Amino acid sequence: MLAPRNMPVEFHHWNRTQRAPSGSRWWDRIVHSRLRPLVWDRRMRLPTALIRAIGPFGFQANNLTREFEYPWCCLATPLKPGMKVIDLGAGAAGLQFVLSRLGMEVYSVDPLVNPDESVEWTFTDADYERLNRVLGCNVVFVRKMLEDAALPAGSFDRVFAVSVIEHIPEDAASRLLVEVARLLKPGGCMVATIDLFLELKPFTERASNEYGTNVSVKRLIDASGLELVKGDPSELNGFPEFKASEVLARRERYFVGNDVAAQCIVLRKRPSEVA
Repeated sequence: MLAPRNMPVEFHHWNRTQRAPSGSRWWDRIVHSRLRPLVWDRRMRLPTALIRAIGPFGFQANNLTREFEYPWCCLATPLKPGMKVIDLGAGAAGLQFVLSRLGMEVYSVDPLVNPDESVEWTFTDADYERLNRVLGCNVVFVRKMLEDAALPAGSFDRVFAVSVIEHIPEDAASRLLVEVARLLKPGGCMVATIDLFLELKPFTERASNEYGTNVSVKRLIDASGLELVKGDPSELNGFPEFKASEVLARRERYFVGNDVAAQCIVLRKRPSEVA
């Protein structure tokens, strides 16, 4: 499915409760004001009380569509304390901390945290651990590619990937999903959102932009061996039912931010499969 413009009431409630997608409203206003240069680079070193008041979503910049994506990911499948989950490519984003606060054992797998000073979300190991501690969380951070993390097969209930897959070359993304399938328990799910760039193929002749490409969601699912249990093929790039012209004709129905829509899927490892 593509994220709709009109969100369910419970999504609005979730965002208010979790201060998503960009932290408390007062903080979001400051970050988007002339004060941004004074506060953004220092955000990880703010006093403890301020970090808690800002909330877990105030420390990494987000596209507008995260207003839908974060609550959707948290509400798309049943979640309960004690689940073992992975948040892929999370950086300092807030979902990993929310999942930890809900009592889950969370592994945040991201090789690119603090790659260099050119990215505005750069933070150090110490920054991350302080954020983790101050927010009352116990997220386990793994700074590796998922395929190199040596995590145990068949041991995870959920794998989350919020706007990650489109940034990865399609061959690498296929290998990533194969590894996700290996790590999931039978019956476990991957909950993912994948950006759909409306200025790239198949909508235009342009193949890529600075953020990535429009990957074939069907090709990735087929390579993974997982089954699609949530997601409308007519709104997922790569399926025969997907027609770019029809998506553009229905554009007003969708939540579009900066010419980007959000494809939302849940994939399940068949319960009969063994790790």
